[in-house]
Amino acid sequence: MNRLLLERIMPIAEHEKEESATEMRQHKARFETEMETLYRLVLTYESLMKSQDEQAGVIDLLMSQYREQTRERLKRQIETQQLVVQQARNRYHLSQERLLGKVVEEKKYVTLHEKVSQDEVAATKLIEQHFIDELAVIHHGKGK
Repeated sequence: MNRLLLERIMPIAEHEKEESATEMRQHKARFETEMETLYRLVLTYESLMKSQDEQAGVIDLLMSQYREQTRERLKRQIETQQLVVQQARNRYHLSQERLLGKVVEEKKYVTLHEKVSQDEVAATKLIEQHFIDELAVIHHGKGK
């Protein structure tokens, strides 16, 4: 690859990496939010269970049925939220992998650019050395 092509590709690769980083941060924030929601649901469920245990035997049948329904609804919400958390975690991990791929890709182009630049410097030095050698031959040829 030539240097000009790499100089055009590198900003594109950097931009893609930044987009992936932004996407990963968004997925991470979503994952953390969903985890907090799950945590609150679990705390609510535990609190409900504790209060129901404390009031056992003091309530009537209708209240008992209502509490059972509430407990079941909370359990379903927790199960659903666990799935949502798992999906958010999966999206977050996928975005991390995409970002890693973009970082590797950008590093590849940076490394190629550095190699091309070093090759150009080496070629320039070789040409300069060739001209110096020719000048030396011309100079020694005139001196004879």
